Amino acid sequence: MSSKYSHKEKLSRKLEQNIEEQLQNLAVSDKDDLSPEEMEGLSPDLFEFAEYNAQEAERTGYSNYSYWRSTFRMFFKNKTGVAMLAIMVILLLFTFIQPLLPDQYDPNAVNYYENALWMEIDEDASVELDAIKKTKGSLAEADGTEGILTYVKVPNSWGVPKAYAQQAADSEPVELPLTADSANKGWYYAVVPTETPYMYVNSEDGSKTTFQKAVWIRVDEEGGIYSEGIKYTEGELIAGGEEGTILTYFQAPANWGVPQVNAATTMRGDPGIDLTLTADPENDGWYYAFVPAENMMLTVTSEDGSLKGVNKGVARLSPTEIKVKTGFIDNMAPNSVFWFGTDPIGRDLWARMWSGTRTSLLIGIVVALIEAVVGIIAGLLWGYVRKLDFIFTEIYNIINNIPSTIILILASYIMRPGVLTMIVAMSITGWIGLARFIRNQVIIIRDRDFNLASRCLGTPTRRVIVKNLLPQMVSVVMLRMALAIPGAIGSEVFMAYIGLGLPTDIPSLGNLVNRGRSLMMAPTLRYQLIIPAIILSIITICFYLVGNAFSDAADPKNHV
Repeated sequence: MSSKYSHKEKLSRKLEQNIEEQLQNLAVSDKDDLSPEEMEGLSPDLFEFAEYNAQEAERTGYSNYSYWRSTFRMFFKNKTGVAMLAIMVILLLFTFIQPLLPDQYDPNAVNYYENALWMEIDEDASVELDAIKKTKGSLAEADGTEGILTYVKVPNSWGVPKAYAQQAADSEPVELPLTADSANKGWYYAVVPTETPYMYVNSEDGSKTTFQKAVWIRVDEEGGIYSEGIKYTEGELIAGGEEGTILTYFQAPANWGVPQVNAATTMRGDPGIDLTLTADPENDGWYYAFVPAENMMLTVTSEDGSLKGVNKGVARLSPTEIKVKTGFIDNMAPNSVFWFGTDPIGRDLWARMWSGTRTSLLIGIVVALIEAVVGIIAGLLWGYVRKLDFIFTEIYNIINNIPSTIILILASYIMRPGVLTMIVAMSITGWIGLARFIRNQVIIIRDRDFNLASRCLGTPTRRVIVKNLLPQMVSVVMLRMALAIPGAIGSEVFMAYIGLGLPTDIPSLGNLVNRGRSLMMAPTLRYQLIIPAIILSIITICFYLVGNAFSDAADPKNHV
């Protein structure tokens, strides 16, 4: 007789029984180990209430994560961004430090040749005059004497030199006290009074003198007039000149014949006076005349009048009457004195460059901050508060459809030219683009779950905007701000190009670039465009790379 259950069924039933037994054992194990009677017999001293601490409870869920700390940590990992930031900071700081450095020129000062005459005398008593030598240290004080500060250097064999001044060539000389200059070894200085403008120098024992000298001028084939300086005159010094005249020798090319000389006080507007030249028997090919001291501009013409030479601005210096070249140092190439050279009216481009960079950076940073503040506030309200959407949209349509160039031009015409005018003109329209961008971003994220939850909990609108929305756009805002600064500088350059920029007495990169642009066709003057263009390029590149690096660092997705 076969079993009621098959073997398979028996195994299954046995397994079920085992499971039931295990479950019963577990149920029994979950019961209290002590019976109610046993529980009643326990002492209350064995129990104490657990205390609740809100701070400790909050600390259990606390995280030390900081958005801004994490942002800066990520930024400083970007070596390129850090390097560009360092360059940018150094550049900005130097614009403020540069005026405080020693021997700096005023950026608006028209620099003239140093108001001191330098006379270096050799063993033969020949005089080399250098009226444009830069004075080391401060110029010696004139002690209240009206006259011309004059530096003198003689050979060591002369001993301590003696200087004399005369009212006229045949008047009684008056000794001038020479003072050793501590800043320029071997040099002495004295102030030559205006009432005794004639000066000569003797050796200590009187055996050597510079009195027997005259001005020598040579005319070349191209009509250029050049001074050969103060030379010793062979033979007796020509006499007979009237008071206030300077003995001057002339030499012209042989095919010019007997040259004719006109001496004027200025290059234009003064007809001048015609001088009679006399051949010098002691110096073949040379002619002489007595030139009035005030007639500094010379024109030499050939005998037949077909060839003419015009004074190229050579300093007219005499051994007796001291005249310093007062022309400005125009378009001087970069050198040890003017590191970036000078502009067409003699202003130091080194000083103007850093002053202009400071001005342009000030305009760019202020404009960027205004655009950021106004654009962010307007954009957040525009995108989050639905009632304001229509108003801001109409404002945007009006401003956006008026060319920004027209607004810049009108603002420049209405307001007085200056830094404030430039900032206002750029800020009128600059914020609208950022506001539009912020608005679009807000619309995308305003209805996400975390914002809906905040509103359901009764969070104020201001807090929702500041805490929920704004951090989502920090990276983009920082990038646009970084680009807004070189953009504002570029607008300033454009305004200068069309003639509506800052006045010339307020140096800026726009003024410098515009001035250099007009000189671009002259190869020797291209430095006046190249230098400010390099500075402008460095600023643009630095801000762009720093903005990109900070934008990446501010993105929460890049935080770990």
